[in-house]
Amino acid sequence: MSLSVYVILNNLLMPTLSSRENLTSYKQQVAQRFDRAAVTYDVYARFQQQVLERLFQVLPMIKVDSVLDLGTGTGRAIPLLRSLFSPDRLVAMDLSQQMLSQARMAAPSQATSFICADAEALPFVDEAFDLVLSSLALQWCLCPDVLFDGLYRAVKPGGYIVFSTLCHGSMPQIDQAWKGLDDNIHVNQYATYTSLLEQVGKGGWTIDDAVLEPITMWFDSPEEAVDSIKKVGAGLVRGQASKGMSPSKWRAFLRQYAQLRQTAGVPLSYQVAFIVAQKAC
Repeated sequence: MSLSVYVILNNLLMPTLSSRENLTSYKQQVAQRFDRAAVTYDVYARFQQQVLERLFQVLPMIKVDSVLDLGTGTGRAIPLLRSLFSPDRLVAMDLSQQMLSQARMAAPSQATSFICADAEALPFVDEAFDLVLSSLALQWCLCPDVLFDGLYRAVKPGGYIVFSTLCHGSMPQIDQAWKGLDDNIHVNQYATYTSLLEQVGKGGWTIDDAVLEPITMWFDSPEEAVDSIKKVGAGLVRGQASKGMSPSKWRAFLRQYAQLRQTAGVPLSYQVAFIVAQKAC
């Protein structure tokens, strides 16, 4: 069984890519992974749904005319945004064409624009949105400076970015289960919560609300825990880790992971940051 479906890419702290070709290749790989998972996403995205619901709890109650749902996926946030704000303009953007296709089918009668684009190369005029919402998408970006600078330009004075993202310490059970089996990196090396806040501040944003919350999901088996990553498109590997592995090593990993079972089941834990930041008026 290939290792590539089980290893998550290092995101905010990924090593610098050496060329534009490598950058383009990486983004293409991300899009392809999510393209393949578009049909299965909603079935397996319990964690993503829980995070989205929590993110809506920190949304500021403001007058909103234009909204960008950045990394919309299958469009789960679209009806919630419409219900809460009734914006004149709602744009749903994603790197994956197939995710956008699923989102269109889920909201066929709603006046929403769907755009396939990269969060680090926003295709909008300056000061286009009152609010940018993004749930568990920004960790796929490579350059925080580019990301938060671009978002700052895209938001109107006094507007907000409200987002969730993974931080250091996520998925420790997978890392623990692999220890002793090989020397490869099998989990993301995400930004620490402190460095994430610094990255946002460097973009010119004023942080109005920020919290780091641990979330643990429970599964009947290690296979189901891993599927919760793979089946939503979040599995990606680069370099030597992309090589296949023997079935015996994979079975050894599953045995190690199964030993972490508790009364509630097999755990998979995340450290999730919820950030509300405002652009100066």
